[in-house]
Amino acid sequence: MHWNVALRSAGLWVILSLAAGQLTEQEKSTIIDMHNELRSKVQPSAAFMQKVVWDETLRVVAEAYAAKCIWDHNPQLEELSLGENLFVNTGPFNATKALLNWFQEHVDYDFETNNCPEDKMCGHYTQMVWADSNRIGCATHFCDTLEGLGFKKATLLVCDYYPTGNYEGRKPYESGAPCSKCPEKLSLCENNICVAENLFNPSEKPESDDTEAPTVLPEHPRMTTEPFCVPEEPTQEHVKIERGIETEMSHGSKMESISASLVMLVWLLAALVL
Repeated sequence: MHWNVALRSAGLWVILSLAAGQLTEQEKSTIIDMHNELRSKVQPSAAFMQKVVWDETLRVVAEAYAAKCIWDHNPQLEELSLGENLFVNTGPFNATKALLNWFQEHVDYDFETNNCPEDKMCGHYTQMVWADSNRIGCATHFCDTLEGLGFKKATLLVCDYYPTGNYEGRKPYESGAPCSKCPEKLSLCENNICVAENLFNPSEKPESDDTEAPTVLPEHPRMTTEPFCVPEEPTQEHVKIERGIETEMSHGSKMESISASLVMLVWLLAALVL
């Protein structure tokens, strides 16, 4: 069952629609298009890289949490097998600038050794280009005060990814000739990305959710520490990635297996926000 169908059947759709994010349709398209463009240009090239598409349920989860105006990650990420990137800006919000800040971390990431200097942060980049992550939903919220950081009148961006990435000991993708290891169900090569012949338009919602989620190993997420600050006047910006925590849950389950958890989480988040 698709997540949105599950939400409707639970009687939450009208309530959750009130938590709609402030992103415009153009900004949503920018986020998806930039992710796919940057994923297609990774160096070294990826033998297998999936296209990311917009997911409205992830958008609802992201908006409900963003509305709390807390500079920390959603505590339910582990349970839901979601990855998350955060960005905050006290100036005018610019989706392109936010994503480029995350992607710029590639200059500090050593693909061969899968390492990042201790005084640097690379987790936003690796989550952006994690080959198995194929759905994303983002939302912004204007916060009078951002708890945990002290920013005033700031815009918080939350992007949630499924399946999650950043597993310790794993590289974000396997290097090789572009599309040289596309699986049968993603047999077409489009701009160095493996896609299905009947892949729906990223701006449209999928009709069903019959595709099994990619299997990932039950390893520990990559550890990061302090949020990275980009000092720039007259605005202030911060980005943050999920800190590593041990988990024993299976990340190779079908999308249906987390529908109930998502419904319950979004219900609680929406209730708290409203």
